[in-house]
Formats: sequence, structure tokens, C-alpha cells
Amino acid sequence: MQIPNIYAYKNLKILVLIPIALMFIGLYLSQFIVYDVSLSGGISITIQPNATVNIATLQKVISQKFGIAASVSPGTSGITITLPSNSSIAAAEASLVNFYTYSANYSAYLFNYTSASLALQRQPNNQTLMSSVSAASSGLNASLSGMRSTLSTELSLLKPFIGSVQYNASDPSQMSSIAAAAYANATGAYTREVINSVRSVVPFSSYKYEPVTPTLSRFFLSQVETVLIVSFILISITVFIIFRSVIPSLAIIFGAGNDIIIALGLMGLFRIPLGVASLGGLLMLIGYSIDTELLTSIRILKRHEGAAEERAYSAMRTGLTMTSTAIVAFAVLFAVSWISGITTYFEISGVVLFGLIGDIFTTWFGNAPMVLIYKKRKERGLR
Repeated sequence: MQIPNIYAYKNLKILVLIPIALMFIGLYLSQFIVYDVSLSGGISITIQPNATVNIATLQKVISQKFGIAASVSPGTSGITITLPSNSSIAAAEASLVNFYTYSANYSAYLFNYTSASLALQRQPNNQTLMSSVSAASSGLNASLSGMRSTLSTELSLLKPFIGSVQYNASDPSQMSSIAAAAYANATGAYTREVINSVRSVVPFSSYKYEPVTPTLSRFFLSQVETVLIVSFILISITVFIIFRSVIPSLAIIFGAGNDIIIALGLMGLFRIPLGVASLGGLLMLIGYSIDTELLTSIRILKRHEGAAEERAYSAMRTGLTMTSTAIVAFAVLFAVSWISGITTYFEISGVVLFGLIGDIFTTWFGNAPMVLIYKKRKERGLR
């Protein structure tokens, strides 16, 4: 089948509207993205079952038993079951982090109060020292009040796991010990509850339990954002060095960014979770997107055989062949991982597959027309 040369049409700006429209749709749908355990927090249990297990059935049973969306996937080391964080324990962890902040402030104010008080004994009428003592005293009271409040909140959230806990609300040292012990005991109790519940569903001989706290997951998420930002900065610098012009460079960066937005939007639409594994897919997608757009831009701007429209058309045929091959390969991987329940491959292939589909529209309806328009205006300027 002969593909028509869409670049022979006069009004190329209309073509650019297609990837722009897809970008806005992707931005809207991306708000529905769900995060997997690595980015949202939760627990991961790898078990060695005593008998053959149906993955789909096990996932359904465990999800119903815990009342939350569980993920079950087979692997070389056994069957991995992932569950989102328990809401009470996650909230208690946030209270514990706040408690440690108040505790650190209390220690700092205590040091200032002690130092200023000792100095004031030697200089009884020193107004600066009096002010320091007063400020430190106010800080001590505020910090102690914060410690009491956050500890009370933590213990209230953890009560279903550890029961009521008595403590001296005037003893900061004891409160610190209680805060740490209560969280450790609660997570231990929840671990035993989860293990026993899983064992009641599927007997197993051994297991490995790996919790991911919300604090750690937020750190992972910030690192994901940093990696993507740094990737785009380095790509921008490299592309600008190649073309020494702003417009082609911006067209290429737009293409890579739009592919990611479309991929994220489709992930939100089909409820494919975003996790650390998906980051690998996003980085692969950036590399592939830059590859096809560099191919197009170099053929249009750097070569001189034939008309620019013909060179763009030739690049499109080559690029569509490359993209179609990659789409088929990742579609097969996506289907196999979905059927077998291999979460890591499912996330990676989903990101790349959706991004490649978006790349067809972004590159050949967006990047190529923008570079062609730039090329024609540049030629008219030279004339």
C-alpha cells in the first residue's frame, strides 16, 4: 500500500494540530494514573507455594480478602504479591516523622536554653541572654506540645495493632522511645497478619517480606522526576549542539515530551500502574523518540538531494517501518505479560507501546511539519 505524501500539501500547520490535541488529551488523562507499590508505598511478599497456583484466581482472592487492589506476578524466585500500604500505618508513619521533627527542635532548644542559662548565671543582667532564655523556653514548650500531639495521633492510629499504650507526657525521652517502639510493634503485627492471611489462601514453604514505606516511596518519586528532568536537559543541550538552531531543537524536544505525555495519558486511561519499572520504559521511549525525530530533522535540514518534502516523505516511510516493528514486538510482550501477570514487563511494555503509538502522530504530524516550515522560511529568507 502506497502512503500518500502528506508533506506535499500546502497548509502543514493543520497537521501540527493533531499532536497538540493529543497532548491536551494526554494531560487530562494522566491525572488518573495510579502508582504501584514502589512509588505509592506498600508491601511485597515473595512466596514459594507448595502447589501449582492460578495467578489470576489468587490475585482476585487476595484482593477480596484484604479489600484492596492486590497485584500477583510469577517470577524466577517465586510468586510476588504486592499490597498497597495500610492506611493507618501510613498515616502513623507521617505522624512519627513529624514527631521526630518536634523532637529534634526540642533538643536544639534545650541546648540553647541550657547554654544561655549558664551564661546568665555569670552575667545576671545581660538582656540578650535573658531574651535567649525566654525564646528557648518558648521553643521548648512548643516543641513538647508538638511531640505530645503527634505521639497521641500516632498511638491512636496504631491502636488496632498494639492496643492502648501508657506513657509520661512530660518525659520527652520516654515519648521518643514509645513513638519508635509503637511503630515497630505495629508494623510487626501487621506483617504477621498479612503473612498468616496469605498462608490461609495459598500454603507456602518460605517467603520474603519487603515493605516500602510512604516516605521511601516519595523519595523514589522525587528521584524519578529528577531523572526525567536531567534527561531532557542533557538531550536539549545535545540536540542544540547538533543543529545550532532553536526551532529544530524545540521541535525534537516537543516530540519527546509529547510521546511521554501521550503514554502517561493512555496509562491513566487503561489503569496501568506507574512505578520504578515504568521509569525504564519512559527512558527507552525518550531514546526511541529522539532517534526518529533526529532521523527526520537531519534528512530535511542536513541533506540536499531532492525537495525537502520528498526527503521528509522518505524519512516517514523509513520511520514508520521502524516504529511498526517495535510496536509489534512490544505488543507481544505486553500481551504475554498481561496474561502471565508479570508486572514488571507489563509496566515497561505498556509505557513503550503507548509511547510508540503516540510517536507516530507526534513525529510525522508534528515534528516533521514544524521542521519543514522552518526549512522553507529559512530558504525564503536566504533568497
